[in-house]
Amino acid sequence: MNGEQELQIEHAHAVLFPAFTLLLGVVTFLVLARSFKALPYTAVMFLLGTVMGIWVELAEYSTDHITESLRLWIPIDSEVLLLVFLPGLIFKDAISLNVHLFAMAILQCLIFAFPLVLAGTVLTAMVAYYIFPYNWSWDLCLAFGSILAATDPVAVTALLEQVGAPPRLKIHIYGESLLNDGSAIVFFSIFSERFYYLLNVEGLGEDIGWVEGTLMFLKKSLGAVVIGFAFGVGLLLLLGLLSHRMSRTENVVEVMAMAAVAYTGFYVADYVCATSGIIATVTSGVTVKLFGRALVNDVQLVDDFWALVQQILNTVLFALGGAVWGSVVTRGQQDGLFTGTDWGYMILLYVLFLCIRALLFVVSYPTTKSIGLSTNVKETVFMVHGGLRGSVAIALALALDNRVHAVGASQQYIDQTTTAFSMIGGVAFLTLILQGVTASPLIKYLGLTRSSKSRKKILNALQTRYRLAMVDEMVRLLTQKRFHEVNFALVKHHIPLLRDLTRQQLRDSVEKFCEKTPAEDYVPPYLKRILPYLAEDNEEESEYQKNVGFERNEDGLHTDAYDGVSQGHRKTKRRQRQSNMRYMMAEDRLTIKEMRLLFLSIMKAAYERQINDGELADKEFLTLALYQSLDCAEDDVSNGKSINDWIHATAMDGLLQGMAKRCINCSVVTYLFEKTNISLRRLDIERALAFMEAHRWARDYIQKEFQDSDRELAEEVKLVMSESQCQCEKASTVFVQYDRHDVTDIVSHKFCSIVISSAVSCIEKLVRAGLMHETEAEHVVTEMENSLIGVRTCRLRDHPGEVPTDMYDDEEEQERVHHERATGSLAKQSKVKDTLTQEESFLE
Repeated sequence: MNGEQELQIEHAHAVLFPAFTLLLGVVTFLVLARSFKALPYTAVMFLLGTVMGIWVELAEYSTDHITESLRLWIPIDSEVLLLVFLPGLIFKDAISLNVHLFAMAILQCLIFAFPLVLAGTVLTAMVAYYIFPYNWSWDLCLAFGSILAATDPVAVTALLEQVGAPPRLKIHIYGESLLNDGSAIVFFSIFSERFYYLLNVEGLGEDIGWVEGTLMFLKKSLGAVVIGFAFGVGLLLLLGLLSHRMSRTENVVEVMAMAAVAYTGFYVADYVCATSGIIATVTSGVTVKLFGRALVNDVQLVDDFWALVQQILNTVLFALGGAVWGSVVTRGQQDGLFTGTDWGYMILLYVLFLCIRALLFVVSYPTTKSIGLSTNVKETVFMVHGGLRGSVAIALALALDNRVHAVGASQQYIDQTTTAFSMIGGVAFLTLILQGVTASPLIKYLGLTRSSKSRKKILNALQTRYRLAMVDEMVRLLTQKRFHEVNFALVKHHIPLLRDLTRQQLRDSVEKFCEKTPAEDYVPPYLKRILPYLAEDNEEESEYQKNVGFERNEDGLHTDAYDGVSQGHRKTKRRQRQSNMRYMMAEDRLTIKEMRLLFLSIMKAAYERQINDGELADKEFLTLALYQSLDCAEDDVSNGKSINDWIHATAMDGLLQGMAKRCINCSVVTYLFEKTNISLRRLDIERALAFMEAHRWARDYIQKEFQDSDRELAEEVKLVMSESQCQCEKASTVFVQYDRHDVTDIVSHKFCSIVISSAVSCIEKLVRAGLMHETEAEHVVTEMENSLIGVRTCRLRDHPGEVPTDMYDDEEEQERVHHERATGSLAKQSKVKDTLTQEESFLE
């Protein structure tokens, strides 16, 4: 019993290696993204795996769990290694192909995949046979050459995503790596069978002649195409049956069907039908991409899933490949099989390997230039450089070595395959480290990146585009009274693109907002705190004072004259919405409980909207608290109570205030208390802002959906509106608890966050529209994110260029506006035409 328990615990250690590797991958990604962007992620993971493999062999008596887990993974069967990792990675690459470019480049890819692979196999075999002093047989040399003849699709894909290669170059390298890897495995299966035959082990190997080998190659390659197409058609049928786009479950099942077909098709092609699993998987993926993209319900979900699969499998595969190679090389050195001379031959092999690849591409260049998508010298140079080898080559070499060890061959053959494995792993290591690191500088040097002068002009024009989007968002936000006290000096400090804002740009944005907003919904933007930071114009300012009223209300925020327009007047002019909910209410009125639950559901959508707009950060405590307040409020409503989500949103205040008081009583942590106090103020005000905005949006939405032109709102709707307004009144008390300057400062920082987020959203739209490339957008978005971090971490009390508040806090003007509001003389501003005329007068 103890022995069984010990065995079970030891096997459980196997779970630790992939989990530890993923955690190591996260740390590696963060380090590379922050400090070493030139280093390829997969190359670094292979290097770390190599270190782990060396450690396992040197730490002979170590019994920690990670070492034990590594000892379980390093002897992994090569076929299992390929079956676990390759289907997902290759299927992802296949459905990501541009099928139209791939179809145009198919002849070139076939040349890369078959004639060049065979020629590379023979030339590499000649190096091993005539230069290496190991007395390898010709069949072993051919098997050795077939492993090194094909590029690794996993390694190449990871490389191209980082360097930002142009489309034609991408499709050539993608097509080459996907197709010739399958052809190389077919060649390997033929030559390895001939080598196994030399071992004189009964039932092992076969003396395959050239005719039989040719027929075997056609069977494995063409048969794989047929099998892959059959699985692709089957997947199309499944996608056609899963056609309910609004069903989240069916969307997830679609992704599950893709994963099942990718792995099942690979297994059937490779292990059941003895063809190429890689070629079959590529064929099924291309079939789905060509005919099935329109059948996919949620394309974004599919893309996100396969991106996650690729990241996870890449991380574990490259680390495992490095660990296996590091372990074998260390063990070989301990046994005297891989000495300093062998390292020298390995470096020579790497150099000759590059020369062979360059020779093949030079010889085939006249043909590849004149067919398909064509090519040029610069792209050909990079293709020679981009021939990385990775874990696929290591898996094939491991299969060769494992088979020889398993059948009990003579020590001579065991030493030969172990040396071959060490050489192949060394070449893979050098290609990943040397070529992977230099790929990005080379592609820039060759001028293949998107950095031409004309492209820079386009980027400058696009910069103007998202800059204006920021101005538009700023105008929209200034129609909301919560942002009437925004400090524009702070905004200019944190958002460099708005420092040169002109009155004409502001005027254009106001006109645009006025034109696209329905007359009954239009609210003029509050611009008084913006204008002093633009051009000096006293006449314009007085015109503004004449047309835009403001006063300080009991919530501690400014409001404009449009708030004085009666709700009945606004309701009669609102657009009529023919919605299912309105008809439902007409026939069968919702109960007050159902209406409250519906309102809370809309509140969740309102918070989601704020996250998308950048008003809330989905990873912060504040957002979590607001969501949980709705969950608690739903529980109250379900038990017959009224809406009371504000008390739940502030449930943690007592604990936080208690901690703050402890900081006050402790003199040695005064600095910490100051930071805590600032955070509490910011938390209170930002929470109230988000809370009130969500309630406002939810109330407007409910009114639009349930309003009827010939009858008043239902009593249930009125009651829910009243409860919501009561919650907002409770939240508004936050603004009178703090100094006005603190409120203005925090509101202004929130304003900056939203405006910056609007620019990021605009950039994302430009990328989706094809106007901007991801690699170009990444740099701009990084700058935006840095600005956003500066906003969130800013602790300045005063900002450069800040205009004194007494310039726009005229008490007499406030009294005049208050009197006009009381008499109703400003109600005319509800008409868009009048408002536009007024705004033109103060913005011209």
